[in-house]
Amino acid sequence: MLDELEAQAREMYAAGEYAHALADFSVLREVRGRREGPYSVKYLRALHDSVRCMRHLALWQDTDLLCSELHAKYVRTHGPGEADTVDVAKHWAWAMVQLDAVSSAATLYVRTADALWDVDLPAARRLLGAAAVHTRRVVVDPLAGLTLAHTTELAGAFRDLQGRLTDAPSTDFDGAPVQ
Repeated sequence: MLDELEAQAREMYAAGEYAHALADFSVLREVRGRREGPYSVKYLRALHDSVRCMRHLALWQDTDLLCSELHAKYVRTHGPGEADTVDVAKHWAWAMVQLDAVSSAATLYVRTADALWDVDLPAARRLLGAAAVHTRRVVVDPLAGLTLAHTTELAGAFRDLQGRLTDAPSTDFDGAPVQ
């Protein structure tokens, strides 16, 4: 029964029916969390799918709350630079930007860039670019007070990216320019 519900939810998501898909993913989240536990693969997948739906529906506060839980669990179970963890970090940071929590979003972009620095430098630079774009409208240094593995490299790249910003376009949740 749960597998059929998940298949239905995925079909609805693929069809752009995010509200209906979210309802099904939410049921899956609740049931699987109780039956299989809050760290089960299927529970985490339902939670991640819920986050994706919420982003499409612009449910920023709910996205913020679920991403907080999911990111912590992915960091613990997958590590900070793993693809699922990075995806959730991007969703979470974007929700924070929408909620005007720019400083927190920038910190998350920087921490995630640090986790990716040795394995996917272009992705790390895109995340730093997102932090640079979003922090230009507020006075905040997203590297201040952070303990990072690549502090020197990140600081240099961040300053370089800030220096390139003049009237650069806004970015989406992935750090790509919005046309």
